Amino acid sequence: MKKLSILSAVAMALVMLASCSDDDNNYLQPRHFDDTTAPTVVSVTPAAGSTELDTIESITVTYDKPIFRAPNTSIRVYTTDTTYYYVDDTISQVVNGNQLVIPIDTKPNTSYKIEILKPSVRDSSYNFAADFQTTFSTRLYNLFDSTKFDISPVPVNENATEPTKKLYSYLLSQFGKATLSGAMAEVNHNTQNADYINSITGKYPAINTFDFVHFYQSAPLNPSNWIDYTDNSIEEGWYNNGGIVSYMWHWAVPNSQADEKKYSTYKFYVNQDDDAQNTKFRTTFAVLPSKWEYKHLTRDMDIIADYLLALQAKGIPVIWRPLHEAAGNVPNGGKAWFWWGNAGSSVYKRIWQRMYTYFKQKGVNNLIWVWTSCGNDADWYPGDEYVDIVAHDYYENDVAKYHSSASNYFNELREMTGGKKMITCAECGAIPSYQNMFNDGAIWSWTMPWYGDFTTNGIYNSPDFLIEQMDSKYVITRDELPSFKSE
Repeated sequence: MKKLSILSAVAMALVMLASCSDDDNNYLQPRHFDDTTAPTVVSVTPAAGSTELDTIESITVTYDKPIFRAPNTSIRVYTTDTTYYYVDDTISQVVNGNQLVIPIDTKPNTSYKIEILKPSVRDSSYNFAADFQTTFSTRLYNLFDSTKFDISPVPVNENATEPTKKLYSYLLSQFGKATLSGAMAEVNHNTQNADYINSITGKYPAINTFDFVHFYQSAPLNPSNWIDYTDNSIEEGWYNNGGIVSYMWHWAVPNSQADEKKYSTYKFYVNQDDDAQNTKFRTTFAVLPSKWEYKHLTRDMDIIADYLLALQAKGIPVIWRPLHEAAGNVPNGGKAWFWWGNAGSSVYKRIWQRMYTYFKQKGVNNLIWVWTSCGNDADWYPGDEYVDIVAHDYYENDVAKYHSSASNYFNELREMTGGKKMITCAECGAIPSYQNMFNDGAIWSWTMPWYGDFTTNGIYNSPDFLIEQMDSKYVITRDELPSFKSE
């Protein structure tokens, strides 16, 4: 009887010890309790599948009954940039009644998956909760300051067509939130570089930019019709497949009236070391109605207006970027690169304003007007009433700075225009990455890698970079665009 009493007392002490321990190392031993129902998850904060979250400090998993941590818990955190890591069960899990609070140090622009594996959570009867997982993602930090902008909700041309207004409104709706992807056509008029980007990424860029650089070799001027700009089937096909059509114009001119029909003399460069590249066209006379230069420009604008009107007739709006980079190297004590800037800022602005007014008079109302800065050239800005969007052409030669945001140019343009205009990167070598644009608060409306090697050689924009860029939810591709067609 005495031995039996001692054994009973020991057994009772062991039971009492076990019942006082929340983290019992013998929890796998068979136990017999009336409650055999394991804890079940009833909610999680943040909610499963949440996106665009600010960075958070903890996850709260709520169960349907009071819970306890089991020893040697197994909680895994999976992220987009690592396989997983274990949550330290000595410091990282706090039980608050029926809630498991998991501290977590999240990063921006990251997807997370949390796994709570059995046996990590139990109830008082040592019923272990089943495996549980939840997912969420954080947003990219967007330091864009919308309070510094006050942009008109409509284009500067009050007669703009309905599709043009829709396109402008869409660009404005995305400005500061996302950037549109782009591609330049090769100068022989095509979508070759857009096709290349699609072959690498599986997606087409949103914008394809064409160039009237060879208009003098097309109808109605040149019977050879090397590039027939009267045939706009390529632009129409791009637009009907959901893309945005953009046009620029490397405006080539002859040396003099005597050379007007000598198309081999047509050039757009001035002040190049190789004089064979330069035109002798007298830009000063281009704003004087009595001069041949003025009349020649009128003839050229008539031709381009007809091309644009043909697109307008098909309901196609055009992002229009003429007379770009006019200041050239003048702000740095150098010279202009193109004839339209060769007579200084005053003459240049008159040429721009004349084109704007002349096109309106011709009924060209499908244009969104983009002016391109060279930096430190506020004197060359044509005026708010003649410009919808301001741009910078950005080429970075330092490999270490490839894909930088170029925020200094972005901020300069914002200050120049008092925040009244959208801002875009109309040309670039290496494309600014969306991460850097967001981190620096300099989100260009679109980015446009130049043609040829800048797009395809894999150095300025590697295949891996293009894939990441085009896959980002912050970069708009052609398939994500709405329709701009009239109802």
